[in-house]
Amino acid sequence: MSGGTNPDSPCGCGSGKKHKECCGQPKAGVTSMRVKDLKHFELTPGLATALSVSLDPAYREYFVADLSGKSTKEAEQQIAAIPEEKRYPTRVLDSLDTAFADFDLETAMLDLPHMQKHKPDAIKRFLEFRLRQFKMLLDAVADRVE
Repeated sequence: MSGGTNPDSPCGCGSGKKHKECCGQPKAGVTSMRVKDLKHFELTPGLATALSVSLDPAYREYFVADLSGKSTKEAEQQIAAIPEEKRYPTRVLDSLDTAFADFDLETAMLDLPHMQKHKPDAIKRFLEFRLRQFKMLLDAVADRVE
Protein backbone atom coordinates (compact mmCIF):
# COMPACT_ATOMS: atom_id res chain seq x y z
CA MET A 1 0.00 0.00 0.00
CA SER A 2 1.41 3.36 -0.98
CA GLY A 3 0.48 6.42 1.03
CA GLY A 4 -2.00 4.44 3.14
CA THR A 5 -4.30 3.63 0.22
CA ASN A 6 -6.03 0.27 0.51
CA PRO A 7 -5.62 -1.50 -2.86
CA ASP A 8 -9.07 -3.10 -2.45
CA SER A 9 -10.85 0.20 -1.77
CA PRO A 10 -12.61 2.11 -4.59
CA CYS A 11 -10.20 4.15 -6.67
CA GLY A 12 -10.10 7.85 -5.86
CA CYS A 13 -10.49 8.78 -9.54
CA GLY A 14 -14.13 7.72 -9.42
CA SER A 15 -13.91 4.96 -12.03
CA GLY A 16 -15.73 2.52 -9.75
CA LYS A 17 -12.85 0.05 -9.99
CA LYS A 18 -10.70 -1.08 -7.09
CA HIS A 19 -7.59 1.08 -6.60
CA LYS A 20 -5.30 -1.86 -7.44
CA GLU A 21 -7.12 -2.41 -10.76
CA CYS A 22 -7.08 1.25 -11.77
CA CYS A 23 -4.70 4.03 -10.74
CA GLY A 24 -2.88 1.72 -8.33
CA GLN A 25 -1.54 -0.45 -11.15
CA PRO A 26 2.20 -0.24 -11.80
CA LYS A 27 2.88 2.26 -14.58
CA ALA A 28 5.51 0.08 -16.29
CA GLY A 29 8.35 2.51 -16.86
CA VAL A 30 6.26 5.42 -18.12
CA THR A 31 6.30 7.09 -14.70
CA SER A 32 9.78 8.50 -15.35
CA MET A 33 8.34 10.78 -18.04
CA ARG A 34 6.50 13.90 -16.97
CA VAL A 35 4.58 16.20 -19.23
CA LYS A 36 5.02 19.64 -17.71
CA ASP A 37 1.61 21.00 -18.75
CA LEU A 38 -0.12 18.07 -17.05
CA LYS A 39 1.93 17.99 -13.85
CA HIS A 40 -1.19 18.66 -11.77
CA PHE A 41 -2.94 15.56 -13.10
CA GLU A 42 -2.11 12.00 -12.19
CA LEU A 43 -1.71 9.96 -15.35
CA THR A 44 -3.71 6.77 -15.25
CA PRO A 45 -1.90 3.72 -16.64
CA GLY A 46 -3.91 3.85 -19.87
CA LEU A 47 -3.33 7.57 -20.41
CA ALA A 48 0.37 7.30 -19.58
CA THR A 49 0.79 4.45 -22.06
CA ALA A 50 -1.20 6.26 -24.77
CA LEU A 51 0.87 9.39 -24.22
CA SER A 52 4.13 7.46 -24.40
CA VAL A 53 3.11 5.54 -27.54
CA SER A 54 1.72 8.56 -29.38
CA LEU A 55 4.70 10.83 -28.85
CA ASP A 56 7.44 10.93 -31.45
CA PRO A 57 10.71 9.68 -29.90
CA ALA A 58 12.17 13.19 -30.31
CA TYR A 59 9.66 14.52 -27.76
CA ARG A 60 10.50 11.76 -25.28
CA GLU A 61 14.19 12.52 -25.80
CA TYR A 62 13.48 16.19 -25.09
CA PHE A 63 11.60 15.42 -21.86
CA VAL A 64 14.25 13.00 -20.62
CA ALA A 65 17.05 15.50 -21.34
CA ASP A 66 15.12 18.36 -19.75
CA LEU A 67 14.30 16.38 -16.61
CA SER A 68 17.90 15.24 -16.21
CA GLY A 69 19.30 18.74 -16.70
CA LYS A 70 21.02 17.87 -20.00
CA SER A 71 20.93 19.96 -23.16
CA THR A 72 17.70 19.69 -25.14
CA LYS A 73 19.21 21.26 -28.27
CA GLU A 74 19.57 17.98 -30.24
CA ALA A 75 16.02 16.91 -29.40
CA GLU A 76 14.70 20.34 -30.38
CA GLN A 77 16.40 20.01 -33.79
CA GLN A 78 14.77 16.58 -34.24
CA ILE A 79 11.39 18.04 -33.24
CA ALA A 80 11.80 20.85 -35.79
CA ALA A 81 12.23 18.20 -38.53
CA ILE A 82 8.95 16.39 -37.76
CA PRO A 83 6.47 16.77 -40.66
CA GLU A 84 3.49 19.00 -39.89
CA GLU A 85 0.96 16.15 -40.31
CA LYS A 86 2.65 14.28 -37.43
CA ARG A 87 2.78 17.23 -35.07
CA TYR A 88 0.73 17.28 -31.89
CA PRO A 89 -1.59 20.22 -32.74
CA THR A 90 -2.32 18.74 -36.19
CA ARG A 91 -3.22 15.37 -34.67
CA VAL A 92 -5.46 17.07 -32.09
CA LEU A 93 -7.23 19.22 -34.68
CA ASP A 94 -7.74 16.25 -37.03
CA SER A 95 -9.11 14.15 -34.16
CA LEU A 96 -11.48 16.91 -33.06
CA ASP A 97 -12.65 17.39 -36.62
CA THR A 98 -13.41 13.69 -36.94
CA ALA A 99 -14.94 13.39 -33.47
CA PHE A 100 -17.22 16.40 -33.79
CA ALA A 101 -18.03 16.20 -37.52
CA ASP A 102 -21.53 14.94 -36.80
CA PHE A 103 -21.94 16.05 -33.17
CA ASP A 104 -25.49 16.85 -32.26
CA LEU A 105 -26.52 17.56 -28.67
CA GLU A 106 -30.00 16.11 -29.12
CA THR A 107 -28.57 12.80 -30.33
CA ALA A 108 -26.07 12.75 -27.45
CA MET A 109 -28.91 13.32 -24.98
CA LEU A 110 -30.81 10.40 -26.52
CA ASP A 111 -27.73 8.16 -26.23
CA LEU A 112 -26.72 8.92 -22.62
CA PRO A 113 -29.51 6.99 -20.85
CA HIS A 114 -28.68 3.86 -22.86
CA MET A 115 -24.92 3.77 -22.31
CA GLN A 116 -24.08 0.97 -19.89
CA LYS A 117 -20.30 0.87 -20.18
CA HIS A 118 -19.65 4.62 -19.84
CA LYS A 119 -21.62 6.14 -16.98
CA PRO A 120 -22.51 9.85 -17.17
CA ASP A 121 -20.31 10.76 -14.17
CA ALA A 122 -17.30 9.05 -15.77
CA ILE A 123 -18.00 10.79 -19.09
CA LYS A 124 -18.23 14.11 -17.23
CA ARG A 125 -14.84 13.60 -15.50
CA PHE A 126 -13.25 12.55 -18.78
CA LEU A 127 -14.62 15.58 -20.64
CA GLU A 128 -13.55 17.94 -17.84
CA PHE A 129 -10.01 16.57 -18.08
CA ARG A 130 -10.00 16.93 -21.88
CA LEU A 131 -11.44 20.44 -21.54
CA ARG A 132 -8.46 21.42 -19.36
CA GLN A 133 -6.10 20.02 -22.00
CA PHE A 134 -7.98 21.82 -24.78
CA LYS A 135 -7.83 25.08 -22.78
CA MET A 136 -4.05 24.70 -22.40
CA LEU A 137 -3.70 24.23 -26.16
CA LEU A 138 -6.01 27.17 -26.86
CA ASP A 139 -3.98 29.38 -24.51
CA ALA A 140 -0.73 28.31 -26.19
CA VAL A 141 -2.12 29.11 -29.64
CA ALA A 142 -3.53 32.43 -28.40
CA ASP A 143 -0.12 33.37 -26.96
CA ARG A 144 1.49 32.55 -30.31
CA VAL A 145 -1.08 34.59 -32.26
CA GLU A 146 -0.65 37.62 -30.01
